[in-house]
Amino acid sequence: MPVTLTFSRLDIDGIDMFVVEEVETFLAIARSGSLAQAARIVHTSQSTVSYRLERLEKRLGRRLVLRARGAKGIGLTAAGQRYRDLAEQWERLVGEAARIRETPHAALAMGGADAISIYIFDSLVSKLRSRLPELRLTLETGRSRALCDRVVAGHLDVAFVFYEPVHTDLRVRPLARYPMLAAVNSPSVDDAYERAAEALPLSALAGAHEIYLPWGPDYDLWRERNLLREPAHSATMVHTLPPLLRTSDCWTVAPSFMAEDLRARTGCRVVPLRDGPPDRTIYWVEHKRRRAGNTAPLRALEDLLDQR
Repeated sequence: MPVTLTFSRLDIDGIDMFVVEEVETFLAIARSGSLAQAARIVHTSQSTVSYRLERLEKRLGRRLVLRARGAKGIGLTAAGQRYRDLAEQWERLVGEAARIRETPHAALAMGGADAISIYIFDSLVSKLRSRLPELRLTLETGRSRALCDRVVAGHLDVAFVFYEPVHTDLRVRPLARYPMLAAVNSPSVDDAYERAAEALPLSALAGAHEIYLPWGPDYDLWRERNLLREPAHSATMVHTLPPLLRTSDCWTVAPSFMAEDLRARTGCRVVPLRDGPPDRTIYWVEHKRRRAGNTAPLRALEDLLDQR
């Protein structure tokens, strides 16, 4: 259960250096290098982020952030870097103080992209709870980029995503690769293909009957190269796919870990695709600085994944 802080600021030598919303906003700016990205991290508007930053700089009497017109990102002044160091110390102290009120049970906040949450978390969470029965879990589902932002901001301990983020505060490692297969609801695709005796040529599938899911930029590039531009249907989330796939002659492309469930739920055939799109890789993403309270759960989670 989250702990609600009952104070809004900490006064040092008569100066309000640490107003909670300002510190959180400043750290989001410093870690993401973008006011727009910071707004998404702290769940507010960009104008509110700018207002909080200006209010903090006015209170301290120092410019903290360098904002050049037309620049892609922002940087910190020398005063901003010093304040970041203090703010991160304050963040850790507030977290430790809050945990004094918590029960001694370990906690873990874990996020996963849509398909990963549905198809990978089921067995993974069961095994993790068997190993750590007192573990308090928080599970989130979202888009890969948003989940990485949540890890940077400290709201998630670990995320499982479909692309490799590049960020100075993140530790990233690949976990597994899954080939992309064609899931086809058509009598023209016979048993030989499903037994993987041969890969199905893309030309055997009508582009006008495609169900599109946004698997990533490399997948979209593959579609463009193969002139797949006008799908019959689009699904933004994996759980909405089965009703569409039950439509006669429709087809889609999905990672191999979805194959068994798609067969069972839709009656489709799942076959290898000749010259298909790149494999999907699942990445482990965590903050470089682990909290003391989540070290044991993360190690247990790593052990389980290494045994897969």
